[in-house]
Amino acid sequence: MAPEPTPTCILRGTYVRSMFGDVPVESLKIGDVIQSSVTGEFRAIRWIGRRLLAGSSFDTDHLRKVHLPVRIARGAIAQGVPARDLYISPGHALLIGEYGVSARLLINGSSIRQVDAMEEIEYFHIELDSHDGMYAEGLPVETYLEADNRQAYDNAAEYEALYPGDDPRIQEPCVKIDIPLAALERIRTNVNERAAQFELVETA
Repeated sequence: MAPEPTPTCILRGTYVRSMFGDVPVESLKIGDVIQSSVTGEFRAIRWIGRRLLAGSSFDTDHLRKVHLPVRIARGAIAQGVPARDLYISPGHALLIGEYGVSARLLINGSSIRQVDAMEEIEYFHIELDSHDGMYAEGLPVETYLEADNRQAYDNAAEYEALYPGDDPRIQEPCVKIDIPLAALERIRTNVNERAAQFELVETA
């Protein structure tokens, strides 16, 4: 039996860069326009996936690792990036340089760490006409990439009603998704050096 699709997305309350400034993701709707972090242009939203999860359902270490959000502290990636603490699913990709890097690969236990528990998690994922980047709390992250996982979202039937016969769609990733180990280690080193600077400031 194939494993159940896993939602990868940003948490309710996350601010996304739109034509009207940064707005909570849950306030966006189909047809609204957000800014691409790749090209800078503004693009219309095709669909927004939603998934509500009860924290009490994560009764194994595996489920907790797969579903509990990763907190990326303000300034963990670069100066002012993200602009606020960002909560994102472990499998969601940050766009760093030419690569998409899953949040879980950057966990360091301090500036980037997985939360221990949550009573309720509501994830949102934004889809455009093609795979792209968007700004979440000022940090470039990926938009939805069709990977035959739309059933991971509670409102998958909505997409099927809006675009009958259009699923799954073949999309090209907007960045390289297979990151070489050397490139990943460079990114990790930068993140960890920034984390160490935070710790020095806090203890000074």
